Amino acid sequence: MKDDELGREVQNAILEVALSMDEPELLDHFLRQALGDHPEAMEEMRGLVEASRRSMGFFLEAADQRRDLAAECCAEQEPFSTLSVTTDEQVGEVLGDYCLVARLGEGSGGVIYEAEQGQPIQRRVAVKILRAGMDTELMIARFESERQALALMDHPHISRVLDAGATPAGRPYFVMELVEGEKITLYCDRHQLGLVERLQLFVEVCRAIEHAHQKGIIHRDIKPSNILVATHEGRPVPKVIDFGIAKMVHPLGEGRKVITFHDELFGTPAYMSPEQIDLAGLDVDTRSDIYSLGILLHELLTGVTPLDEDEMANLGVSALRDRVLNAAMQLPSRRCAMMPPDRATEMARVRGCDVRAWIAAVAGDLDGIVMKATERSRHHRYQTVDALAVDIGRHLQDLPVSARAPSRAYLLGKFVRRNRAACAVAAGVAGLLITGLVTTTTLYKRERRALDEQSRLRMEAQAARKEEERLRWQADARSNLARVAFLLNQNRVEEADELRQRYPITAIEPSLEAAAVFRALGDWNASHDRWDQALECFRLLIQANRLEQSTRILEGSDLMACGIALLYRHQPDFPEFREEILDRYLPATTQVGAEHLLKVCCAAPAGPEMLARLETSVESLGDPADAVFPGWAALSLGLYHLRGDDLNAASRVAWEGLALKDAKSSCTAALHCVLAMTEARRERSKIARSHWEEARKLAQDCGKDDFIEGEPIEAVWFDWALVAYLLDEASHTLERVGASTK
Repeated sequence: MKDDELGREVQNAILEVALSMDEPELLDHFLRQALGDHPEAMEEMRGLVEASRRSMGFFLEAADQRRDLAAECCAEQEPFSTLSVTTDEQVGEVLGDYCLVARLGEGSGGVIYEAEQGQPIQRRVAVKILRAGMDTELMIARFESERQALALMDHPHISRVLDAGATPAGRPYFVMELVEGEKITLYCDRHQLGLVERLQLFVEVCRAIEHAHQKGIIHRDIKPSNILVATHEGRPVPKVIDFGIAKMVHPLGEGRKVITFHDELFGTPAYMSPEQIDLAGLDVDTRSDIYSLGILLHELLTGVTPLDEDEMANLGVSALRDRVLNAAMQLPSRRCAMMPPDRATEMARVRGCDVRAWIAAVAGDLDGIVMKATERSRHHRYQTVDALAVDIGRHLQDLPVSARAPSRAYLLGKFVRRNRAACAVAAGVAGLLITGLVTTTTLYKRERRALDEQSRLRMEAQAARKEEERLRWQADARSNLARVAFLLNQNRVEEADELRQRYPITAIEPSLEAAAVFRALGDWNASHDRWDQALECFRLLIQANRLEQSTRILEGSDLMACGIALLYRHQPDFPEFREEILDRYLPATTQVGAEHLLKVCCAAPAGPEMLARLETSVESLGDPADAVFPGWAALSLGLYHLRGDDLNAASRVAWEGLALKDAKSSCTAALHCVLAMTEARRERSKIARSHWEEARKLAQDCGKDDFIEGEPIEAVWFDWALVAYLLDEASHTLERVGASTK
């Protein structure tokens, strides 16, 4: 064989195997294994598979058109044809030992009669005769295949073959056991069999189909009308009939071969498996019967097939193929729940229960069994009919089924239902034990609660005594610290310090009552440069002021004292303090409150976000000339513009403040600091240095005293602390622009 011929043979073999794979994941894995080293060949093969499957629609439509054309030709045929016509046998005719007494119906390619056998025994039988006009080699082969299939089987639920022969016209027939009964769905509904009885009947059908499979025979047309049920000795007995389109896995003998054309379909649409109708190279095997059994089980449980039987019967082959291959399969319990109320009530009634109990019985195991049996991919179905029957049997025995995931809750529920009596006894015993345990526990807890109550009361009494002692100590401490503050104001420092050591300030809890003490001690310590003690006092004052009204804090001196103390001593918690006062005291509605907020927040550099939050305070401040303290208002506004890099506005406001005749010396020095930093940023270092020198000279000349137009006034320590901080910042600003202050 040449290399190109060998290549074509290999390609054809790969295509044939690929077409037999009905799962996309399996197909992809196979193509990667076979052609993974040749990406172009793999894509070409994938295209061939898709094209082959699409071409199935063309062949199926062609089959439809051939049948339609044949029907039209038959309709146009002359009433009196010159051709000889062979008719079917008539009632009363005798075939060998059998006299036809009634026509029962038609099967696959044949007519079925009821007959009486005269010799060698008298009995009633069924005779199936190949239909007149269908005695082609192909149909005869199929007819013979059905006879052989039935002859191979010996099962109480499958009709048996008794004899065979040929009519005078040469058409073959075979004699079968006469099966009297009605189709399984009709029998179950008419006798109102419950779900358990229906499942037991279905298991017997499964055993019959399993027997056929063991004999190498696939039925291929399992449906209710091919399973007849009759009552025998008070119990229903099913019989599987009509193996007319059965397929023999291993044909016997060297006789005629039965050929199925590529576009030829066998079966009933609503019960056909996807591989029966796909025609894409899939060889139908026993799992096709499992699919049909799943559809039958669905109908026995719900009264309907997954796909509407009447609608499917009216579809063309191509549309039928598309519906079977692509339609979504719903859970049986879901189909029950979606039925109209009247229909659902009737379906539940013929199953001997109400609608709710019917849906609950179908949900769960039976949902899983039906869905597994009717999986579109046959690899995911039950692989044998026996496995399907075993799962039904396990469900009837309240055992776990393979169609559902074995969760702990599921297994426990099965165990309880399977052992109801034992579980009921165990539950009773457990109930008695629990009752005894609850009673004992209740008495124990009652005694325990009494002991706990005694202990609680004892502890509460102790805590009350401790709280009383604490409150008394706190009151004594505040009283003594108030006296300390008084002694300090009287300059009786040694006496005050001795008293303070007995009651450290950190031992006093912040409160409104203690705030005055914290304020007085903080001011005295700051005035005397005792900054560690001063900062302790001011931090406690901050905590105490959280309990006070915001207006009082803003318009008093507490905010200035606490903020300037933290800023002057470069404390790391100043930024946190500044954010807190913005959150608590904005918006400031008075001029004094706005001035204090602007002065404390803008004394140190501030970012755009903080300045944006302070815009309302600028509006509340208004014109500094109209403020209660015009000089300090001008300083606050000047600092705001300085931090926002609006140097012209900062300079203008500072000069306006300096023009005031009643400005305090400390305020004047601070305004010169603002002008020094403004001019330094403008790189006018000489003018900037002159303002810095003026501020420094005022601070040196005044010391810690303060003056207005040369007249001494009561000095406030935090005014000069603010000046000292601004002088230091201005000095660093001048150094950055090359104008040293040294």
